[in-house]
Formats: sequence, C-alpha cells, structure tokens
Amino acid sequence: MILLLSFLLLGTFFLSYRRKALQEETVLPVYKLYLAVGETVELEEGEITEGTEYIQKTDKSVTGIASGSAFFTAKERIYEITVSDLYTAPIVDNEKGYLEGTRYTKEENDLLDEVLAYQIASVGYQTRAAAVEAARFLTLRFPYKLHYFYENGRLNGENSVADGEGRYYHTGLYLSEDREEGIGTSVYGPATWGKLLYEEYSGEDVWNGLDCSGFITWVLYNAGYDCGDLGAGPNDDIYDLTDIGQKVSVSKFRAEDLKVGDLCGLDGHIGMIIGIRDSNIYIAEAYWVKDLQVRVYPIDEFLNGSEWDYIIQMDDFYIEQGELSDYWD
Repeated sequence: MILLLSFLLLGTFFLSYRRKALQEETVLPVYKLYLAVGETVELEEGEITEGTEYIQKTDKSVTGIASGSAFFTAKERIYEITVSDLYTAPIVDNEKGYLEGTRYTKEENDLLDEVLAYQIASVGYQTRAAAVEAARFLTLRFPYKLHYFYENGRLNGENSVADGEGRYYHTGLYLSEDREEGIGTSVYGPATWGKLLYEEYSGEDVWNGLDCSGFITWVLYNAGYDCGDLGAGPNDDIYDLTDIGQKVSVSKFRAEDLKVGDLCGLDGHIGMIIGIRDSNIYIAEAYWVKDLQVRVYPIDEFLNGSEWDYIIQMDDFYIEQGELSDYWD
C-alpha cells in the first residue's frame, strides 16, 4: 500500500502530463478506470501502451496484476487504469477481518473515496443503481468488516448531538484522522471507523462503525439522496426510513416484484437488497449480531420463513433506475 501511495503522489504530475500528451497526439478521449488487484474487466480491442507491469491483456479483457497506473489504447478511446490493493473485486465474505485502529492515511482514504465516487458515477448518480453500488462497495469491495456501533446520537431531530458515532452522514469513507476535522458535533469522539469509542448503549469502549440505519443513510447520501440522518423505524410519531417508500408486508410480496435497491426491515432494524441471483436474495445490513454483513437467503425462505417483516419499495424515491444490475459480475 505504501508503494502504491508513493507512486500515486510522485506520479500525479507525470500522469497529468501524459494524459495531456496523449490527447494532443490523438483525438481519442481518455477515460479513467479503476481495478482491484486480480480484478478483470472486458474492454474493446486494443493494446497496453504503458504499465505492462500493472495490467495484463487477455483477448478482450484486462486484469489488474499489481498496484500502479497504466494506459490501454483502444480503437475509440484511451483508458487510464489505476490498479490498487486497497479494495477488492466484489465478493461476499462475512469472515474477513475487522477494521480496528487507524489503518489508513489521508492519501489512502482519498483514493478509496475516488473509487467509490467512480463506481457510483459509472451507473448514474442519483439513481437506484447508485444506491446499490454504494452499498456493494462498503460490504463487498472494502477489505475489512466494520463493527456494529449503536449510535450515540443523530444529526437530525431532538437527538442532534452526535456525528460520526455509529453513523457518518458525509460523502466518502471515515477512515483517516483528517476526516475527523469534518465532524461538526460530537459526544465522545471524534473517532474514525475502527477506533475505540465509548458507546452509551453498552456502556463500554468499542470499535466505532455503523448501526443499521446509519449504514442505509450513508448509502443513500453517497448515492445523492439527502433524506436526512434517519432512524430505522417504524415509528408512528417520527419520520424514519420506513416512510421514504411504500411499505409492504413480506407475506404479501411476490418474488417477481423483488428489486435490488429496495429496503427491508423488521421492528427497529433495516437493510438493503443488493443482489438477486439463482433464486437467492442478498441483503446488506449492519446487524448487532454479525456487524456489517451480507445475508443470503433462498427467495422462498426470505418471503415465507425469515425474520424480515416488510419491504420498502423505493420506485417513487429513486425515480431513475440508472445502469442497474441484479448482481455484481
């Protein structure tokens, strides 16, 4: 990781100069592309013009093989490809190690934020697909598991006392200490994700992370939806996440009506559907038993035998679908 950061910092001027030179040499546009080490993407026919030590070409695909930057010239465009080991190809891994302590520098956090923004923009900012990509990034691409942290407060309503304590209503990830400067109001922090922080609910110092509604509101905010730092609900007296869409009982739901990006919940808990494939449904959630995870159910079991009580249909909330995919490959 240190070598990658050194390369990125020292090579910024060179890459900017090289990109300008390439554009002057040809009328082809230059597109940025991000790959994890070991990740493969299909591209149009072309050749590696710089950085053969970082990417490998096979037929019509390119694979990231080491951290660094490369250029791939195709018939209709040039790709500037950044390869990094700070994130992974999307994969369900609920057994990955926990984020504990301060592991990330500002430069590393900046790069991860850049990749997150790229993933969201690539499917369409302020769309259903954008929300799905934000949720997939933190649960499938981020290499560590976040702890569940029961909030010390929220930014809205009567409990506007804490920011970044079990929640993080900001753009990007909360990993490097410079991000603590953006925390406006705090009780026991500021403390980035993974740092020890006093949790009022348990009365103990635990590793800061996200609670269930903190995860969902972070996802929606990063996708372009400023709905407020809301709780999970349902609550008859307080506007919460169950009020932003059409709530339908799971027992009355049909399998063919399930959509990625819809929310699902039970009393006091909420998650997001991020995948549907091979008769299975994938739900991303920050859950106090298993922390930030992706639970997988056979669809029939989810609808007829799971603990989930309702689904919140989000068509009127998202409006635009974007480049939506039911799964991530």
